[in-house]
Amino acid sequence: MSEVKQTTDPDANATLIRRFYEEVFNRGNVAFADRVHGPGYRYHDTTTTGPAVDHATYMARNAGFAAAFADRKVAIEDLIAAGDRVVARAVMRAIHTGPLGEIAPTGRKVRLASTIVYRFAQGRVVEEWEIFDKLGMYQQLALTPPAGAGNAAT
Repeated sequence: MSEVKQTTDPDANATLIRRFYEEVFNRGNVAFADRVHGPGYRYHDTTTTGPAVDHATYMARNAGFAAAFADRKVAIEDLIAAGDRVVARAVMRAIHTGPLGEIAPTGRKVRLASTIVYRFAQGRVVEEWEIFDKLGMYQQLALTPPAGAGNAAT
């Protein structure tokens, strides 16, 4: 935990999110997420109707995306911090080279936009809400979204 400063400072929280994107999404250093996510961490995928998931389930989801889009690079385009919240608007660019749930690799390039609201407690992320362009992802992969795509394995 020595690398994650215990703070409620919005600027420090924003700095931690920038580092999280670089370490976890761009470098594949998933162990860094273990230090950033706090006790009782919950992830809400607002594109599904299911309940929030815990850190382990979030990490499995991230591993699926990392395998499907092995060359992914995620760029933060906007980052806003206030109080205990940080909002990141980001874009992932990658080529679909591995299976994504039931979706076989297509070899197609994707640009996937997302917005995530992070809630901090004691300098760590304890909750986040993500919305991303799932329909756009299916279109870029030249696929028809399955019925109820909000509940797909993606």
